[in-house]
Amino acid sequence: MTTRSGRPWRSAPRGAVLVTAHLDSINLEGPETAPSPGADDDGSGSAGVIEIARAMKDVANVHDLVFIHIGGEEQGLFGSKHFVRSLSASQRSRVHAVVNMDMIGTLNTPAPTVLLEGRVISQPMLDGLADAASRYTSLAVETSVNAANFLDKGIPAVLTIEGADSANDEIHTSRDTLDRINFDLALEILRMNTAFVAGALTASPAEV
Repeated sequence: MTTRSGRPWRSAPRGAVLVTAHLDSINLEGPETAPSPGADDDGSGSAGVIEIARAMKDVANVHDLVFIHIGGEEQGLFGSKHFVRSLSASQRSRVHAVVNMDMIGTLNTPAPTVLLEGRVISQPMLDGLADAASRYTSLAVETSVNAANFLDKGIPAVLTIEGADSANDEIHTSRDTLDRINFDLALEILRMNTAFVAGALTASPAEV
């Protein structure tokens, strides 16, 4: 249930953009010792965090870029709750955007689709991600309003997840394996997220 990030955040007035995913997986079909490979939920998102870090490692920016792998998600969002509680008021105010990736690797629809979930506070992010999808990918974009721990503290956040995720009946089973991952879909969602993050790192908070 631990949460780790990279270098300490620098001092204000620099803002911060966070890229997150959860590391843990669970099998709800068998005993506690049953295999839970979690290739899509959420190996795909966790690998995506690493790939965005790799892509952005030499990019100059005016804000901090923080990469976070979170634990304890399947048991009740324990890791993200702990992380949000650990932020000071000053740190929370510096966060311009949180891009969260959970299940980005299964094609559940005829056309490659991404679902963006946020709240009213996240509307600029929803618009920016949709624009990045339009410019750099062939993704169909759906949007939804949903809760998240970052949003509970007034932090703009968007969950990026494969379209029609509720139709994926392989997650939380021993069948959530690497051979079922659609790498083309995962790459498209990563293109969208990377393009958005690159823009957010040079934007003012009002522009994110």
